[in-house]
Amino acid sequence: MKIKILSLVLLFIGICHAQEYYPKNDGVKTPNQSLVAFKNAKIYVTPTKIIENGTLLVENGKVKSVGTTVSIPANATVIDVSGKSIYPSFIDVYSDFGVKKPKREGFGRSPQYEASRSGYYWNDHIRPETNAIDKFEYDDKKAKSLLQGGFGVLNTHHQDAIARGTGVLVSLNQNGSTADRILDDKSGQYFAFTKSNLSRQSYPSSIMGGMSLMRQMYIDANWYAKGNIDTKDLSLEALNNNKNEPQFVEAGSWLNDLRADAVGDDSGVQFIIIGGGDEYQRIDDIKKTNAMYVLPINFPKAYDVENPFHASKVSLEDMKHWNQAPSNLKVFADNNIPFALTMYKTKSPKEFHANLLKAITYGLDKTKALEALTTVPARMLGKNTV
Repeated sequence: MKIKILSLVLLFIGICHAQEYYPKNDGVKTPNQSLVAFKNAKIYVTPTKIIENGTLLVENGKVKSVGTTVSIPANATVIDVSGKSIYPSFIDVYSDFGVKKPKREGFGRSPQYEASRSGYYWNDHIRPETNAIDKFEYDDKKAKSLLQGGFGVLNTHHQDAIARGTGVLVSLNQNGSTADRILDDKSGQYFAFTKSNLSRQSYPSSIMGGMSLMRQMYIDANWYAKGNIDTKDLSLEALNNNKNEPQFVEAGSWLNDLRADAVGDDSGVQFIIIGGGDEYQRIDDIKKTNAMYVLPINFPKAYDVENPFHASKVSLEDMKHWNQAPSNLKVFADNNIPFALTMYKTKSPKEFHANLLKAITYGLDKTKALEALTTVPARMLGKNTV
């Protein structure tokens, strides 16, 4: 029986790992065998596949079997969870967990036109050779908060530069080492229209310039792959080596969504687009991109219009967006556009949950909401089945 990979990462269990090859100074090693059966549970194998009064058998932190006729071994610890439900943990495909964003470089008096690195691309803001796993450090405090919020798997990356390099897929497993938590050390390739904090190079200085630079980057990468360039370019090599990974681009608004898709169409790349929450304004055009979307739910706060002077500064456009932004997810669902949810731009799991409930009150179907946190992000990452 095939089980969705996210069914393997529940909130109360860790990821299993292979036999250790490194020494530990903790005495004689003894195998830590664990076999636990949760019975009489309502089990959500996927948001649409639900088992009533089922049994979930977990061996050494990994789902061994699930169903209504599971044979429970005599040496298993049996936990009766009657009246309770077991869900897959949530997946966030757009996170910076454990990967610090660099501080902005100091500004000089004169503009910087040339790249500051040799052996890499001619523009410092193109850094596809960056690998998030090289910078990853597990954050226990933040992990506990995310676990309490239902998140068990994060796809994290270095949120800096136009070409940002690869992400790393990690489990929020509170036991074990960092190596135990790594599910995929290259889980996607990331892009954006924002420059790197690691360089003062002045170009590009606009969205139009960023789009042009990305187009040129792909043209150069294609030319490089054909052996038409004598010099070695580590950036272009990394870009080409990672082209078969999921390709994410942070756009941030419906207009930039369309711009990002246009760059992808011109370059033969189908991006997964990180939106901005205002896509409902041009949903027909958004649907025509045929892209999958990752949507933040940082809805605008209510404006203080008690003071007439302050109220006069609030535009009708802003008021309409405040009123309609929570319906964005419902509009996506109604138009059958696949989307995942992210905690990006929300301050805490508590705020994320509050906004998600608000989206549900605005018409988002609960099953669609669960899919957007489980099966859809797994599909984006190519991890939807064992």
